[in-house]
Amino acid sequence: MGYTEIPDITLQMIIEAGIIAPNIELYNSFDESIIGTLNENGSITLTIEGKVKNFPYPSGAARAIVNLSVNGWIFWKIKENGVLNTLSFYKERYYKNRSIRQ
Repeated sequence: MGYTEIPDITLQMIIEAGIIAPNIELYNSFDESIIGTLNENGSITLTIEGKVKNFPYPSGAARAIVNLSVNGWIFWKIKENGVLNTLSFYKERYYKNRSIRQ
């Protein structure tokens, strides 16, 4: 039996809201040689040991690097105006924008 992650907010939702642009680089502090790419559908593409792999969720992409269960929303960062912000920063921005509209 496999585990299926069911997120409340997805990266695709954040992209569609215009908070994050697709096709940007994602950074991590564990292995600086591995940089992810955020795809238009919210998945993350990595090249690990010469192999290109696509992950539907940030935690799965993080696990592929550290071989441990980690929170991908904190693990991955986007450089904006010279500052690295975690994906959770953008998730919070999405929540705030959504609550203002309701």
